[in-house]
Amino acid sequence: SVVAPFDGEVVFTGPFLNYGRIVILRHRDDYHTLLAGFERVNVSTGEFLLEGEPIGVMGKGGDEAELYVELRHHNQPIDPAPWI
Repeated sequence: SVVAPFDGEVVFTGPFLNYGRIVILRHRDDYHTLLAGFERVNVSTGEFLLEGEPIGVMGKGGDEAELYVELRHHNQPIDPAPWI
């Protein structure tokens, strides 16, 4: 199960390039989180999620299942380590 890392609005959900199903959340101060690696997504564009609310379920690939997380500020990727 994948949950929202911070409060935010779902601004995109769907397939994207070779990432498969992705979800993009917009947070305050022009931060965005991109999440990919879902087997199933349970949110829709326009929904507002609180930190910890469920977004979807990762694939059942065992050792192959990966959750991709990217944090962006002003549309530029930033190191998420200080936030995790």
